[in-house]
Amino acid sequence: PPMGIVAEIIANNTRKPLHGYKTLVFSMIAIGALSFMVWAHHMFISGMSPTLGNFFLVTTMIISVPSVAILTCLIFSLKGASIRYNVPMLFALAFLPLFGIGGLTGLPLGLTVTDIYLHDTYYVIGHFHFVVVTGSIIALLGGTYYWFPKMFGRRMDDRLGLIHFWGTVVTMTGIFLPMLIMGMAGVSRRLYDPTAQLHNMPTQGLNVVSTWFAYGLMLFQLPFIYNFFNSIFRGEKPRNNPWDATTLEWACPSPPPHGN
Repeated sequence: PPMGIVAEIIANNTRKPLHGYKTLVFSMIAIGALSFMVWAHHMFISGMSPTLGNFFLVTTMIISVPSVAILTCLIFSLKGASIRYNVPMLFALAFLPLFGIGGLTGLPLGLTVTDIYLHDTYYVIGHFHFVVVTGSIIALLGGTYYWFPKMFGRRMDDRLGLIHFWGTVVTMTGIFLPMLIMGMAGVSRRLYDPTAQLHNMPTQGLNVVSTWFAYGLMLFQLPFIYNFFNSIFRGEKPRNNPWDATTLEWACPSPPPHGN
């Protein structure tokens, strides 16, 4: 769903058709099918047969191809576009590099040789959260700003939206980037105290940085929560199609009347 949200917002705010629409669709279908055949890349060091491990290595590498195809189509859609940098579009644009980092950092975990060292370290946490948190949640927040007028007939405040956007993107990166470095230094995940591994004491500073950015991320959600609930009752009333969208949901009044 986040990829669909990002594609929708980019198509609207570049004011042109998506690049390689059929490639996008078939890549999504390919990801759906291949996702049933990669699960044991979580278990390379569990004692499974090396032959079986190689099968899951190959399928994991293959599933990265349609993922990259989707990202490439979305990036190429920006070429020659007359881009509107509104709040939903900023979230959609932030999705592209952050999801890209998540995908690229996953490749060493999909290879059986490098996964021996990186398995169960903070590197896995950093990679996974770049995909799921900066990937999914960034897109979902963009979708909330984009479809808010359709749901409630009012717009969210753009100034609070910008504060929320920059605060969220910067703090998310500040949380998960140090984790990648800590993982490459060998810090195990699920430690209540990273200093418990004495040879990893130099990474404790990174753990502190990550913690402070996590507090910052929490604080930067307060403008969003206030903006959301305040805008339901007091937000500016826009016209029926504030984004000049061409999709069907904007062809009816906002919010849609009963029985629509």
